[in-house]
Amino acid sequence: MLSVSLFLAFILAGPWQSKTFAADTSCKYSVVAEQTSLEWKAFKFTEKTGVGGKFTKVSISGTKPGDSVTHALKGLKFSLEPIDLDSGNAERDPKIKGAFFGNLKANGKISGSLSSVSLDADQKSGKGVIQLTLNGVTKALPLQFTLENGNILNVKGSLDLNHWKAGAALKALNDICKDLHTSKDGKSVLWPDVEITIKSELKKDCK
Repeated sequence: MLSVSLFLAFILAGPWQSKTFAADTSCKYSVVAEQTSLEWKAFKFTEKTGVGGKFTKVSISGTKPGDSVTHALKGLKFSLEPIDLDSGNAERDPKIKGAFFGNLKANGKISGSLSSVSLDADQKSGKGVIQLTLNGVTKALPLQFTLENGNILNVKGSLDLNHWKAGAALKALNDICKDLHTSKDGKSVLWPDVEITIKSELKKDCK
């Protein structure tokens, strides 16, 4: 079970690529960590039932105010710590932090960087890529963006933990939660798939 994130050092895959979100050049946009959240959904049981949670803190660096949302996102780096994970279940949290994150490199820290973002023709949706570092492995993770009211950003993505060599940690978590992950078919299953949702309301200062 992961958030992800996660979210979330962000290592750039290549040159920054962007098609600018619709800009009001009289305004400046800024990314604010306190206005940014990352939620995750993992899956248990043979029938793949979702179990959600979040990270209560997202650390952000590398950005500076820009005249568009895209420019404000340029250079963004983020990190997440297992201690800030909240699954909504006080008994489950220490199991995730200990059995899963405790079996990952770098004490389970997640980090990443936004390497590209582009806006579709509708000016309200687009695509992006982050370089996600987890368990000592850095891989590209595609994302889908939507933009509301000009400064409210919603980002979605999905990952397979096996691509970050986290299968052993996932098994360790499933072993201690075996009964809780057992379906009517008698099989105990914790899927490697994780969905992440990032929300950020960018600060908008206009003249």
